Amino acid sequence: MSDRKRVLRGVALASAAALALSACGTPDSGGDAGNGKEHRGGTLNVLIQSDFEHIDPQRTYTAAGESFDRLIAPALTAYKNAPGKAGAEITGDSATDTGSHNADNTVWTFTLRDGLKWQDGKAVTCDDFKYGVERSFSDLITDGADYQKQYLVGGDSYKGIYLDPAGLPSIICSGNKIAFHLNKSINDFNYTVTLPTFSAVRKDKDTKEKYDNNVFSYGPYQIDSYVRSKSIDLSRNKFWDQAKDPVRKNLPDKWAFAIGADETVITDRMLHDQGPDQSTITLGANISPQQVAQVQADPKLKSRLLSGPDGFTYYLSINNSKIKDVNCRRAYTYAIDKTTYLTALGGPAVGELATSIIAPNLPAHRDSIDVYGLQKMPQGDPNKAKQLLAQSPTCPRTITFDYRTGNTADDKAAAAIVAGMARAGITVKLNPIARNVYIATVGKPAAQHDMAINSWIADWPSGSAVISQLFDGRIISASGNPNRSQLNDSAINAGIDAAYKEPDNAKAQMMWGDLDEKVQQDAAVIPLRFTKAYVLYGSKVTGAFLDPVYSDADLCNVGVS
Repeated sequence: MSDRKRVLRGVALASAAALALSACGTPDSGGDAGNGKEHRGGTLNVLIQSDFEHIDPQRTYTAAGESFDRLIAPALTAYKNAPGKAGAEITGDSATDTGSHNADNTVWTFTLRDGLKWQDGKAVTCDDFKYGVERSFSDLITDGADYQKQYLVGGDSYKGIYLDPAGLPSIICSGNKIAFHLNKSINDFNYTVTLPTFSAVRKDKDTKEKYDNNVFSYGPYQIDSYVRSKSIDLSRNKFWDQAKDPVRKNLPDKWAFAIGADETVITDRMLHDQGPDQSTITLGANISPQQVAQVQADPKLKSRLLSGPDGFTYYLSINNSKIKDVNCRRAYTYAIDKTTYLTALGGPAVGELATSIIAPNLPAHRDSIDVYGLQKMPQGDPNKAKQLLAQSPTCPRTITFDYRTGNTADDKAAAAIVAGMARAGITVKLNPIARNVYIATVGKPAAQHDMAINSWIADWPSGSAVISQLFDGRIISASGNPNRSQLNDSAINAGIDAAYKEPDNAKAQMMWGDLDEKVQQDAAVIPLRFTKAYVLYGSKVTGAFLDPVYSDADLCNVGVS
């Protein structure tokens, strides 16, 4: 779960004292506001800093976007509506259960549940789900997940339903059952279909790339109004059968998304908790550093705080197609001053420094991965960097750095990276890219420069949802490319295939950890930090807890009192 190609979250806290708010290793569900009285009805307000890059389910691949799409386009499976570890388990959603498979996990079958209806009352069919997945292969439907292209038989050559109306033979409908024939053994494919890529789209309502502006719903809510970069208003889909929903409570009658406020403004509104803001949650907006002490000292504020590890890893991708010399990439790794970088964002409370790419909340993570000895020397080693540069006469001493801009913290973090590299005699030219187009821009290899800031959160609790997406050289594509390092290493590619085939999950996770270490040896990326979430919500919001997958208030459980 973007960036996971997930959206890059805003910065969190500045004060080291705030670390006490999340000292434990599991998310804090916070106090249930609104006196804990669950109520069906009312309007829930949502504040977000910038517009969703996409709401078209086949193009959605950000944490906030996926949370939103669960309201209008339920995928085949979904994460359970529960805090903590239970919320990382899956259940059936549009499907009746989590699927069945053949002996070698190459054919997965899902049975659609009865009663799914479009917002005009027509029944949702298996063909609608098949069509939805098939449209994701089109060059017009960009920036979404690529698992379907990697996994499905023929997916590497299929050009999408618009050019090939016959469809993809490896997706087979039989009554209310949909079967996916895979080109390799995938033992966790039922987690893959939690992604909105596997949502339904009705052919007669598909407006291709314009579908991004007005998705036709078969979920519990439908879009009443969408004004880009300003607002989205939702009301109930009157044909939704709440009694058959295994995931969502769907308490509010309406949702009002307000887009464009600065993170500091959002925090200030949540602190003051006045009027409509009492019935408000946020997406992708951590509390700002300036108000940490206030939140910590005030029991009422603290009772409205959701906090905990959020599963994101921030990292710098080094463009391997441009920076081919491994010693050069290693030199850049030694040159970065991670301490200054973290200080620029607010200090240890915003996260812990990273020397690997797989986050600590995943079973494949290893604390021991530290190829360059930077756990004890997070300020880097500019002298070592200079030595490696001397061995690499073709190594660029001037590079261009793509980074997301839009708030002061982004700019400060970029400046810290520039300063660190300068110590080793490396000049970094900054290329700022607006927040709302960043993922789409750096997802095009032709548009990428030498280095870029990225973040990633696993799409499900496995190293497979990290390594296979970020480092498989066979999935590099002209757009929507998650392999920002453009790494294409035959040993890593083979290791990915082997880990997928391993039937013992514990052994498979060890193999994903081995690949993480191999990636670091190749210096394909420079891990920076593992992050934390700190989210405030309004005093009349009920049922709020930190979603362990999407790292915000869980949209499936909240209501207003």
